[in-house]
Amino acid sequence: KRFASGSTDKSIIIWTSKLEGILKYTHNDSIQCIAYNPVTHQLASCSSSDFGLWSPEQKSVSKHKVNSKITCCSWTNDGQYLAISLFNGVVSIRSKSGEEKVRIERPGAVPIWSICWNPSKDEHTDILSVADWGQRLSFYQLSGKQIGKDRALNFDPCCVSYFTKGEYIVMGGSDKQVSLYTKDGVRLGSIGEQQSWVWTCRVKPDSNYVVVGCQDGTIAFYQIIFSTVHGLYKDRYAYRDSMTDVIVQHLITEQKVRIRCRELVKKIAIYKNRLAIQLPEKILIYELFSEDNTDMHYRVKEKIAKKFECNLLVVCSQHLILCLEKRLQCLSFSGVKEREWLMESLIRYIKVIGGPSGREGLLVGLKNGQMLHRLETDYVICLLKRCCRGKIMKYA
Repeated sequence: KRFASGSTDKSIIIWTSKLEGILKYTHNDSIQCIAYNPVTHQLASCSSSDFGLWSPEQKSVSKHKVNSKITCCSWTNDGQYLAISLFNGVVSIRSKSGEEKVRIERPGAVPIWSICWNPSKDEHTDILSVADWGQRLSFYQLSGKQIGKDRALNFDPCCVSYFTKGEYIVMGGSDKQVSLYTKDGVRLGSIGEQQSWVWTCRVKPDSNYVVVGCQDGTIAFYQIIFSTVHGLYKDRYAYRDSMTDVIVQHLITEQKVRIRCRELVKKIAIYKNRLAIQLPEKILIYELFSEDNTDMHYRVKEKIAKKFECNLLVVCSQHLILCLEKRLQCLSFSGVKEREWLMESLIRYIKVIGGPSGREGLLVGLKNGQMLHRLETDYVICLLKRCCRGKIMKYA
């Protein structure tokens, strides 16, 4: 129904939805940031030298002096506390009345340019993300206790924003791009690149849309699409969760096991007692502890510390199969390329159809309609050729 604006003329204006100004008050310096209380109509306005708290019930604005320039502010989910970041590297957590309750002094006293409380209602405690120009991202509890270690960013962050449920963070700054992170600060990838510094970014509530504002005046609007990454073998289904975890579910017993990778999971493949997970700079191969059909305990068997670019990934008993457009590569679990096949059309689908350990057969579906059978030799047999394109195959 209402919104507020602040500017370099030191003024705060409360507006109606019809763009009618209904209230105006001023500070002694230019306005740096403003934030509405998520529960009440209380407004926090921050200038270079003080911050004010206004609500419709008050006849005047209560103002509080600070000893350093304010750069950002953020309310907790329940609207009980306001966090204020300062240019001297301090975060001051205040009550609704403006009284300081907690003071966080960051090492190095570098400017903190953006802070934001996690909006998730599932967290057991309020979590504050803090991004400073020491090129670090950190997390704190309401008590001021730090959660985990600082995460290096390699750029000066200017803005931090959460998704509505708090599962992801978007952040931008001097690297001239806006990037997606997990709620724990693990970088997942770039959302979009710009020609100048990104000074602000916000996520549209209850959606995957992100808006970005840049130093050169550019405003960009992005939609983030989260693709499904999964693998299936008989009664075992493996899928990506929270972008950095893999959950393996037994479809008969309904047992589940979570594997925390702490990096972006790019591909998943599962076959018999093998599970392969591709991460940005490596591939992990897991195996079951026992041959029990209901066993859900996986352990790392091999680790291939190489970066691979592939469209499809398949795991066999002793090999990995990587597909890149028209090319199939067979790798040992140590990462050595043993064989390679070049197809006449783009590969759309691969399926392991069983066979002796180390010599499994593959069904390969091509964009031109061919379905091929690869034996354990270097030969490929064409089983079927259709005039239409195929995307999905089922072997029985």
